[in-house]
Amino acid sequence: MEKIYNTIKEDIKNHPDLRSSLLGMIEDWKRSQFVILADIISENLAQSLISTDPRRLSLGTTISPITLQRFFENDYQFKTHNDLRFIKTLDKICIFLGKNDLNDYIHQNFKDENNLKPEEDANNNLSDKELVSKFCEFQFDALKYLPNINLEKLSTTVGKDSPILARTVSYLKDKRENNLVFVTENNRSNYEIYQITTVSEDSELRVIKTKEFWNLVFKDERENNFVVHHINTQFYFIRNFGDHWKIWDNYNPDFANLAKIN
Repeated sequence: MEKIYNTIKEDIKNHPDLRSSLLGMIEDWKRSQFVILADIISENLAQSLISTDPRRLSLGTTISPITLQRFFENDYQFKTHNDLRFIKTLDKICIFLGKNDLNDYIHQNFKDENNLKPEEDANNNLSDKELVSKFCEFQFDALKYLPNINLEKLSTTVGKDSPILARTVSYLKDKRENNLVFVTENNRSNYEIYQITTVSEDSELRVIKTKEFWNLVFKDERENNFVVHHINTQFYFIRNFGDHWKIWDNYNPDFANLAKIN
């Protein structure tokens, strides 16, 4: 995601509305410049999102200069990019940049011509797509061990100290603290990856796009059932660790909702 964020920042600075404004003549932006930037983006959103566009209600047409300043000045942190408010901010920025949302921005800007070319993993002979498929399989299996946390298989697909591993551990601990166990009888819990493609690849980073369906059922000590159900598009970021490739991070727009028990 860090690479994508940096690209977004560059695209903002190269936007015609900015290059023709005072901001185009200033290299280092301060608070007053971010106020101007917020006004430019908000005005653009008000014109782009017509009254009948459902995104107008869900996202709004204004953006905070403080949020913009934090986005430009703060280093990338895995704890922020799955925050729902931050995702909405990124969606609004990407609309300003001419895309439908962040998902569309990632797909359009990191699309590769050879997106069907399989690449073999130097460490375990898995292609990138097989690596992502195995991660989803092992993530599902890890839920079966609750209340215990077993990452033995999962750790073979993700980088050590990676953001995606940290979030997965946090998710499992949350279920354990709420005394929840995973329900798999009669196939009540299930998942499916029904589309998986390569978006981009270079010597350091590969981006895989998936469409996934997850239906997860948990129960507590009183036999109360809690269901998590979602269908969405996700992006996986696979890094080169020298002699092997592993998943480092992913963008899941529904992670905040997934973490909640309904």
